Amino acid sequence: MYLKHMRPYQLKQAVERDDPLLVPAGCIETHGPHMAIGHDTIIVEEICARIAEEINVVIAPSFDYGPTGYALGGPADGTIDPDYAAFGAHVKAILKNFLEMGFKKIYVIIMHQGMEAPLALAFKKAASELAFELILEQGYPRGWWGDKALMEKVGPIWGHIDVQPMILPDASPPAGGDHAGYNETSFLLATRPELVEPARLEGDVPWYCRQHEEKNSWTANAAHGQVMVDAVVNAWIKKISPS
Repeated sequence: MYLKHMRPYQLKQAVERDDPLLVPAGCIETHGPHMAIGHDTIIVEEICARIAEEINVVIAPSFDYGPTGYALGGPADGTIDPDYAAFGAHVKAILKNFLEMGFKKIYVIIMHQGMEAPLALAFKKAASELAFELILEQGYPRGWWGDKALMEKVGPIWGHIDVQPMILPDASPPAGGDHAGYNETSFLLATRPELVEPARLEGDVPWYCRQHEEKNSWTANAAHGQVMVDAVVNAWIKKISPS
């Protein structure tokens, strides 16, 4: 179920069931001449939708405008790069609201630049800071960690917000990443084929479309994409509902 579609009673029911909240996070960035510039967010949204078909989860509105460093063009090319401090403050404020809604487990799912890049780090930094700040906001005194009784009352402080790559280790192989090449093009062909125009792959295309002689943007296909999608979805279901 999508958070922005829920009525208040449905939100309360989801929280009472301890349904996890899935947060898609990506960017707006050029992905070659043949693919949607929102690929990195779109594919996470598609994965989340398929997870929701199998288990009870809530899907949050996406974080679309993640940092890119203008590594692949600028706005004229379809790439957006926000101010990093402002983006981090925005991320932290929204994650705090999610916790205040009552969600006990929040998964931020990322398909962009890896887990040490600015996008993932913004979420990890926010999660780390909130873990401590919210304890003090709840009225616990400074030094609570040094009081065993208070520490036990507070309980675990880590893990409420879990920032992870979309492709979990259990899904790789067969799933893999690249930029607008064999894998990412196949992902989109399997989930949103109307957003891929293979005929645009002509002339002087970017190098990243040709990363492999046999496996590239031209040879990408929906069958490979579906195998990857299934692997990613199954890995997430196993992580969220290990039983």
